[in-house]
Amino acid sequence: MELKTLIIILFTMLLFSCCSDAPCELTDDDMEWLLEEYDSLYYLKNGTDTVVIPVETTFGQDEYDWEYGIRTGDNDYYGYSKIKFRVSNDSISFRTWINACDEKLHILIMNNIQKRSSDFYLLKDSTSNYNYSILNIKYTNCFNFSNPNDTILQEFIFAKKYGVIMFQTYQNELFELLPLNQEQ
Repeated sequence: MELKTLIIILFTMLLFSCCSDAPCELTDDDMEWLLEEYDSLYYLKNGTDTVVIPVETTFGQDEYDWEYGIRTGDNDYYGYSKIKFRVSNDSISFRTWINACDEKLHILIMNNIQKRSSDFYLLKDSTSNYNYSILNIKYTNCFNFSNPNDTILQEFIFAKKYGVIMFQTYQNELFELLPLNQEQ
């Protein structure tokens, strides 16, 4: 009887591990949080200098983990965009990460020399009444984040479709996004 029960349990586990759930795919709304359509962005540094920042956007699919013949994890699609700025004696990376099945957007900020990072999260369906203007261009639905635990980055403003539109360092360096249709 015990052998029969064991065989039924093993067969059931094998059956469930072979059944695959359809992976979640990135939606058009998910893609609006990333910077996939840009190779580079232009920022105004301290109101005088124009800085060209390369944009790196990557897409992929998670793979299942297998533990003792049982599938764990997921195989959902994801995407992330990365921009990296040179500031003072350091550099700061902003990485926007989105997973198709997750309801949150993850913004990771890495202070590269000191190896410090800060994490910020938004719900993908978040909206905001906060607006921010740069050079007479009004950005709507903005999110303002402060970073009191970091020694470099003081605050930044993030907007859907545009990414980081402004950030300020504790060394009083100010970076503001220039109009995206600007050719230089």
